[in-house]
Amino acid sequence: MKRIGQGQTAEIFRHGETSILKLFREDFSAEAIQHEFDNTRIVLELGVKCPQTIDMVTINNRKGIIFELASGRTLLEEMIIKPWSIERRARQMAALHHQIHQQSGERIQQKHKTVLEKNISNASDLSDIEKQQIMDYVHSLPEGRSLCHGDFHPNNVITGKESWIIDWMTGASGCPAADVARTLVLLKYGNLPKGAPLMMKVLLKIIKSRMSKAYIEYYLSLSGMDIREIHRWVLPIAAARLTEWIPPEEKKDLLDYIRNQLKKFNTT
Repeated sequence: MKRIGQGQTAEIFRHGETSILKLFREDFSAEAIQHEFDNTRIVLELGVKCPQTIDMVTINNRKGIIFELASGRTLLEEMIIKPWSIERRARQMAALHHQIHQQSGERIQQKHKTVLEKNISNASDLSDIEKQQIMDYVHSLPEGRSLCHGDFHPNNVITGKESWIIDWMTGASGCPAADVARTLVLLKYGNLPKGAPLMMKVLLKIIKSRMSKAYIEYYLSLSGMDIREIHRWVLPIAAARLTEWIPPEEKKDLLDYIRNQLKKFNTT
């Protein structure tokens, strides 16, 4: 099999002419893999365009999912190749995100607030007092019952003749404003891995700034949502992200933001 991509959790291989194999690292959570398999099937039944799951397999003690092949480039690749299309692609991304949020999330097992609370409690970079402050704040936020992607960014949208939304492992039932806040946090703080070319980092920073502005403006116009509803979620979303595999510079930026926000809480 020919490997066509890889990330922190899995490698992607071509699997015949019309499918791919997502083969997870040996120590990766079997429960999380099952979530991705189940979520993808539910989302497809709801009418959201995503690659169909074909089978679950085990190869050399590694679990994998065989997916229908989604033909095209990611939105991020499109924007790097055609920087003049950034605003148009960002609006496309916003429209797709808004379409997701029109669906009910009640069939999805994971509840977004529950996942957030679990991740915040596991954030070893935060003190127990900081965690408790953030958890108390999360309890005041709405539950929501909409379908949420949980990790919606331009590398998880493939565009060609059709637009496909991939990677539903983090799919959850929750509040759309929280899902949008996650996207904004990724666009603002997300970094390329250490060792990536400096030019690529500079280019990505420019793209993300323009993309973020066009994305949020169009999402707000479609949804009628107030930006303050989204801003309310940024603190817990940032805190939960600390438990992920992120570069040290991103972790520092997130911690600086979190602690500045907590200082504001303590002075009001």
